[in-house]
Parts: sequence; C-alpha cells; structure tokens
Amino acid sequence: MKRNLLHLKIFFFKGLFVAIICSAGFTVAYAQGTQLVSLKEKMHKLQLKDGFLNDTAYINTVIKIAFIYADRYPDSVFSLLKEIPEQSKKINYSKGTIDAYSALGNAYQTKGNFDQAMEYYNRALNLALKQNENKYWPGIKGNIALVYLNKGNYPVALKNFYASLKGAEGNHDSVLIRNNLNNIGTIHFYQGNMADAESAYIKTLKFSQDLLDTNNVILAYNNLGEVNLEQHDPHKALGNLSSAYQLALLKNTVYMQVAVANSLGDCYLLLDSLDKSATFFNTALTLAQKMGNARAVCKAHIGLAKVYTNKGEMQEALGHGLKGVQQARVMGQAQLLRDALEALANVYEKMGDGKNALKFYKEYKQYSDSLVNISSERAAANYKAEYEFSKKEEAFQRSSMKQRWMIFGALAASFFLLVILWIINTHKKRLDRSNHDLQHKNEIIEAQKEVAEETVAQLKAAQAQLIQAEKMASLGELTAGIAHEIQNPLNFVNNFSEVNKEMLAEMKEELRKGNLDEVKLIADDLEANHEKITHHGKRADAIVKGMLQHSRSSSGVKEPTDINALCEEYLRLSYQGFRAKDKSLSAGQPGFNATFKKDFDISIGKINIVPQDIGKVILNLLTNAFYAVDEKQKKNIQGYEPTVTVSTRLVIPPSPIGSGQAGGKIGVEIRIADNGNGIPQNVIDKIFQPFFTTKPTGQGTGLGLSLSYDIVKAHGGEIKVETNESEGTVFRILI
Repeated sequence: MKRNLLHLKIFFFKGLFVAIICSAGFTVAYAQGTQLVSLKEKMHKLQLKDGFLNDTAYINTVIKIAFIYADRYPDSVFSLLKEIPEQSKKINYSKGTIDAYSALGNAYQTKGNFDQAMEYYNRALNLALKQNENKYWPGIKGNIALVYLNKGNYPVALKNFYASLKGAEGNHDSVLIRNNLNNIGTIHFYQGNMADAESAYIKTLKFSQDLLDTNNVILAYNNLGEVNLEQHDPHKALGNLSSAYQLALLKNTVYMQVAVANSLGDCYLLLDSLDKSATFFNTALTLAQKMGNARAVCKAHIGLAKVYTNKGEMQEALGHGLKGVQQARVMGQAQLLRDALEALANVYEKMGDGKNALKFYKEYKQYSDSLVNISSERAAANYKAEYEFSKKEEAFQRSSMKQRWMIFGALAASFFLLVILWIINTHKKRLDRSNHDLQHKNEIIEAQKEVAEETVAQLKAAQAQLIQAEKMASLGELTAGIAHEIQNPLNFVNNFSEVNKEMLAEMKEELRKGNLDEVKLIADDLEANHEKITHHGKRADAIVKGMLQHSRSSSGVKEPTDINALCEEYLRLSYQGFRAKDKSLSAGQPGFNATFKKDFDISIGKINIVPQDIGKVILNLLTNAFYAVDEKQKKNIQGYEPTVTVSTRLVIPPSPIGSGQAGGKIGVEIRIADNGNGIPQNVIDKIFQPFFTTKPTGQGTGLGLSLSYDIVKAHGGEIKVETNESEGTVFRILI
C-alpha cells in the first residue's frame, strides 16, 4: 500500500516496539515488494545515461531505496549511499544531502550505533536550518529525540519530541503528529504511567486507521498489548497482540512480525505457557538475525533467558542471558541493558551463584534507577505543560484575530446586504415570469411521471414472471434429480415385498408340515425384510417432502437447520438432475459423470436459516458447477477428471480492540468449488447482475446468481467468487 508518511523505524524495549519518526517530512515510506522492484529498475535505467551522478532523479531514486533498506538491510545502505552526500553537495542539491544524511542515520539506528546515528542526524538538521527548510527539521528533531530515548535520557528526548510535535502541527503533517504522540506515550510507558501511555496509543491507532496505514495499525495494537502486560492483564494483551500478528502475517511485513513475535513471547511467558513463549522468541530471533536488527536480536535473547530460567534449563538460560547483555552493551541501549542485566541476575540466582547474581543485580539496579527517577518525571510534566500553554497561547491569538475579522466582516456584510437587496428587487419580476414557466413545465413533468410509473409497474410485472420462470427451472432441476434418487428406495421396497410374498407362501407350507422351528426362522427373515421396507419407504417419503418443500413458496421464517445435511441432500439431487438432462444417456452412450467430494465441519450443528431459500442457492451453485465441469469435459482434455467439492466450516471473527475475546457473531461458510473452465475476468463483475449469463442462448435465464445473491443478503450474509480461467471457480457463501 502506497502512503505518504515519515520514515518508520521499529525499536524493541521491554517488549514494546515504538513507531519512530526517522526522517524529515519529505521522506516517503514506499510500498513493499513491487515498489522496491520498480525503484531498482528505474535506478538501473538512469545509470545508462551519461553523467547520471549529476541527475537529481537518480539521486532521489537511490535515496528512496536506502530508506526502505534502512529498517531491514542497514549494511546495504552504507554502500548504496557511499557517493551520494558529496555528489549532492557538488551540484548544490541540498535536499539530496539532507535526505542522504537522514537515511544513513536511520541505518545506524537499526544497527544500534546511536553515536554515529546522532552525528548524521545533526548534519541533516544543521543543513536544514541553514537552508531554512521548515518542512524538514521537525522530522529530524524526532530522530534526534529517538536517539536520546534509546540512551535512556528521557528529559532531553521529551524536549525534542515536543519541539518536533509543534513543528509538525505548523506543517499540518498528521503522520508526524501521530508518530510524536506515540513516542511521547512510550516515555509514559517507561516511566510507569500506563494510563497516559494507553491513551496515547489509542490516539495513534485512530490516526493510523484514518490514514489507512496498516503498519502503524499493527504497531498500535502491539503497543496496547504491551501496556496490558504491564497492567497484568495477559488475556486482554493476547487479544491485541493476536490482531497485530495476524495483520503482520497478512501483509507479509517481516520486521513487524519480528516485533510482535517478541511481544507475544512476553505475553505467553506471563501466562506461564513456556513452550509457546519459546516458539515466538525463537521466531523473532531467527528473523531478526537475517535482517541484521541488533535490537530485536537482543530482545529475543533476553526473552529466551527468562523462558529457560522458568523451565529450569539453566545452561540454555545462561547462554541467552550473556548474549543479551553483550549485545545491549555493544549498542549502548539503556532499556535493553537494564532488562538483560535483570534476566542474567535471575539466572545466576537460580544456579546458586550468589556472587555473580549480586554483581549483575547491582548493575541492573543502577540502570533501573537512572531510567525512572523523579527529575525525569518532573521534566516530562514540565514539557507537557509548556506544550499545552503554547497551544492555549496560539488559540488566544487566533481568537483575537477572529474578533477583528468579525468586525470587518460585519461592516462588509452591511454593504453587501444593500447590494443584495438591490439585486433582489431587480430580479423579482424576472423570477415571477420564471415561476409561471416552471409551473407549466411541472404540469408536463407530472404527465410524464404518470407514464413512467405505469411503465415501471409493467417492468415489475415482467420481472416477477421471469423470477417465477427461474424458480420453475430450479424446480425442474430438482425434480429430475428426485426422479433418479427416489428410484433406488422404491426398487428396494418392491423387491423386498416380492421376497416377503414368497416367504409367506413358504411359511404356510412349513406350518402345514408342523415344522415350527423353520417357521420361526422364516418369521425372523420376514421381520428383517419389513424393517428394510420401512427404512426405504421413509427414505422415499423424505425425498418427496424435500421436493414439496422446495417447490412451495418460502415462508420467510428461519428455523434450526442441519446445514451439512442440506448440502449433502442437494449435492446428490443436483448431480442426478444434471445427469437426467444428459441426452447422451438416453441414447445409450456413457453420458456425464463427475466426482463430487464433501468436507463438512461436524462442529457446526444447526443454524437458523430459511431452508427452502438457502437450498435454492446451493442447488443453483451446484448446477452451475456441474455445467462448468461438463463443458470442460467435452473438450476431451487428457487426464482431466471433472470434480465438484462442497465443504462447510465455522468462521470466528477477530477480536475487537482491547479485548481478549472473539468479536462479533460466529458465522458459517459454505464453499462450492469446481475444476471447470473458470469465469473470464472481463465478466467477473457482472455475474450477479440480473439477466446476465455466460451460457449459450436458451440455456439460462441469467437470474440464478442474482436471486442467490439476494437470498444470501436477506440472511445478513455475503456471497463471493474466486476464479482462475482454465483452472476452476470457487463460490463462498458466508452466513
């Protein structure tokens, strides 16, 4: 998805990953996959030109690729931008220089080299201020704030975040405003102020949804889940984190998957589900190592150290704990180092190594106290108060200006009122004449309206007749199937009746002879045959009742119905009905045959539907499916086996924001698939329109799918189609 927003960086602190504003407002986060391929192709084409290094289009393309690489492949950024800053200076292209410095800062942020990142951000900021580029410096300020946040200097981080926020508001940059609010919420999180943190993340979620920014929706769900963990509510956290992980998998954003996997590891650790916790931490570790994301690797090692400590596997716990501390020290990342030291101290304590446990606990306590202290919290409150005061001052200035404009507006309005009165008086006579003309035209329109209403009534009557014709066609399909289907139980009834007649005669003969034992055996056989006659008679009765139920008008009343039985019944009847229409069978030729498969979810039970109506939908879709495979079979494709599949399953909606429970009502999906010719893409949008059909003239009314669509919609559901030409079609009914 292409979206205009500031470059996004992902960081992992205490299980939380934070949206970071990592470049100025000019930086665009480009869609993944195809966007990157397009940029590379453009870069290679530009390199074919003479003097391409002096071409700003080439410089811009390279920098765009660098911003995408910065989050995932930071080492590639350094070689990619090797010549760009100096070349931009050489041709006096300040925007290219600022962009290149910001992208390099982003790459060093991902690597965890915060000192080097700060150096490049300061270069970008100084150049932006020198060039008076007001649209650039707020984003760079946010990046600088991030470095201080990583190093645990909350007061300075807050000062820069609020400066960036104010600049973003001046530029009306909603994305940068959103990211700053999110990062300020993160500092509340670190300081233990969960109420303010949760409030900030909910605002971030709303901003991201309004901007159609899926990555930041994932981010907000993850952050809310982390707050829930700090509030000791793992079940609510699991709801938010599951939503985040599903979206990350759906969008195939690997760096988001890494972040949420680490958070899910913490969640399952709190729930004492150690195997699941280890699975998510290992997933995050593997992906992060491939990406070269040092912070995510460190976070995963800390999580695995805690898991193996709880499982009592101390050597594994010690290995991960030492790697976590080493990685955090190399980066100089204060929050991660604090967490790694705490985890390692706990490992040594469980191993009975009191000396090392005390050593690392003291160091942990030192970092913990430096990160959360009264002066830091006071600075946060002061910066917030200064920001709120500046907002009120701006509002007061706007109000004063508004009052002056209101006075001027009142004077101007008086003048224009006099002008308007003169215009009204001038045009009054003209309006009177126009009203007379309009009245005459209204009379003409009224007469035309009556004609149109009569025409509409005639069209509705014609439509009703066509719909009835479609229903009769559906009944004909069903009747043909029933004629074949009912023949089997009637044959059984006739055959067993003949056998019983013969056995009764034999029984009389044995009675005459006085062979009572033989009579008893014959009586037992008669009783067994009677049960079979009763069984097949009831089967025939059920088929007839089904036919009557289908043929009569729908009552519109929903009733508990076994949807699996309904699908199985209409699958059989549809198949037999289609075979009954096959003229080749009556001519003694092999005729139509197909394989049909069933995959029913037995956990569904009965659902409330109008069985006659849903039965018509299923019958219609199955008849179309058999028609499709029959048409393909006529092409005599070698190895082709016509197959129709019917399946059902429960559908459970995702959980809503902030809850650990499933959201909405549980539904049922009916899936009807065939391996026929498929539906051409140029008509796929028309298939549910009334009177549209892909069948030859005289073989379809074009109302079947239209009526099916209306029936499913009346049940509060939806019907969807998926097709591949030459491969087949799938219809999905969701109720």
